[in-house]
Amino acid sequence: MDTFEARCPCGSVTLQLEGEPLGQVFCHCDDCQNAHGAAYVPRAIYPVGSVTVAAGATSSWVNRVRTMIICSACGSHLYGEIDGTPFRGVNAGLFPPGKFKPRAHIHTRYAVAPVVDDLPHYRDIPSEHGGTGELIGW
Repeated sequence: MDTFEARCPCGSVTLQLEGEPLGQVFCHCDDCQNAHGAAYVPRAIYPVGSVTVAAGATSSWVNRVRTMIICSACGSHLYGEIDGTPFRGVNAGLFPPGKFKPRAHIHTRYAVAPVVDDLPHYRDIPSEHGGTGELIGW
């Protein structure tokens, strides 16, 4: 099984990620916007057991309905617990170059502005993951 490490910008926290992510997306949800102060964020979705803190101290806070895990030293967002699911949304901005391979934009109903690229843009999430599967065409 493929395992790699991701580190926060200050290097205090190391995440160990096992296997391939279940999905790699750009998330436009208002929780991600609020947590990151950005229009959208790169996310890699993993099963809870595939994401561990291998080194360093973390803190957590609740952003409406999601628990956000951050580095205690620099405050960088590491991952979010996707409440009610067995998944973690890892901040793929921490991945080594070339490791993040997005397949779609999700929760684009919250988009600050259109993003024009060749990826599908889902209003919420794909139907195979419990969403409507509705696409937004910009």
